Amino acid sequence: MSDVMVEERDQLRSAVRSVITRHGDVRAWLESTVDTGDDCDLSLWRTLAEEVGVAGLLVAEDLGGAGAQVADAAAVFEETGRALSPVPLFSTVGLASAILLGCGDAPEAGRLLQKIAEGAVVATAAFHETETGWFLPPTSTAATETDGRWHVTGKKGFVVDAAAADIVLVTASTPHGTGLFAVEAGAAGLQRRMLDSLDLVRALGTVEFANTPATLLATGEAASAAVASGLDLAVTLLSAELVGAGQQCLDEAVAYVKQRVQFDRKIGSFQAIKHTLVDVLLELEMARSAADAAVAAAEKWLRNPDPGTATALAIAASVSKSVCADAFMHIAEETLHVFGGIGFTWEHDAHLYYRRAKFGELYLGTASEHRERVAQLSGLGERRV
Repeated sequence: MSDVMVEERDQLRSAVRSVITRHGDVRAWLESTVDTGDDCDLSLWRTLAEEVGVAGLLVAEDLGGAGAQVADAAAVFEETGRALSPVPLFSTVGLASAILLGCGDAPEAGRLLQKIAEGAVVATAAFHETETGWFLPPTSTAATETDGRWHVTGKKGFVVDAAAADIVLVTASTPHGTGLFAVEAGAAGLQRRMLDSLDLVRALGTVEFANTPATLLATGEAASAAVASGLDLAVTLLSAELVGAGQQCLDEAVAYVKQRVQFDRKIGSFQAIKHTLVDVLLELEMARSAADAAVAAAEKWLRNPDPGTATALAIAASVSKSVCADAFMHIAEETLHVFGGIGFTWEHDAHLYYRRAKFGELYLGTASEHRERVAQLSGLGERRV
């Protein structure tokens, strides 16, 4: 990587961090939601989209985006992860844009990517059904065509930013195999319901479709490939977000042990604390390496989408998710222990990071599920590793 690229990426990080510092007080936002009921900070999102262009980072320049590398997007996810920013970045860029990028030159997909790049819409993806797993499960949601118009009927769960989304991408079965559709928020028969989520700064909901008008984006193998690789890119960006959150936990813990005094000594001088924080640092660096490898695989797939790069991305993404999710879960737990009693209080942010760690541990597949997937993709059958 050239020095120029590194410098530009650092400038991107700084720009995102500056906007969040000026406009992204997560505590103030949480307090305001008691009255407003908002499930994400749309004001901060618009500022990030307008001042930094985060919405269109991965969108091609001819569609109004930045045409940036996956590593640039990962840097943004790290920064929003550090701050636990309640913005629809993961839903719009990590899920919806990632899936749309896999649709190739499909005109409707390009039109949606252009709207996303403009920062004009919040988008999300509805693909999970309660009775199935995360990895391209068969869907009971069905799509029917009448006089050239498609309608979708079914229910999806665990949809990120479901209530705030202007566009919902949905998978549904068709006579030609799996279909990928776009549904607008105001469409007839669309109902969205908020879920009580453990992660207080990432909204989840259910989405129900009752003969709801939908726009077809892709069907058959093309749709399946777009969703599969898109979700692997989403896993990659989620891993970067977990690394950023883990780094913040470590930074806060180190700063705390340097000033907290117990038995007339700063607790950072105690050997047990030192060993704990060194273990956390090692886990974090291993997670960062795994995330970087997945980012590199995602970049190769994005620039040359074929079965080979898609498989390489799937393996790297699953390795990254298993390593990063496990690492951040342990880091969040140790952070609570380092802070002691104050870390368990509502007023302290440690519990917010623990909640995000639990989300990261479960969403888009657990570590054990991803390890099994790596074994299968590597030709090791059902062996668990």
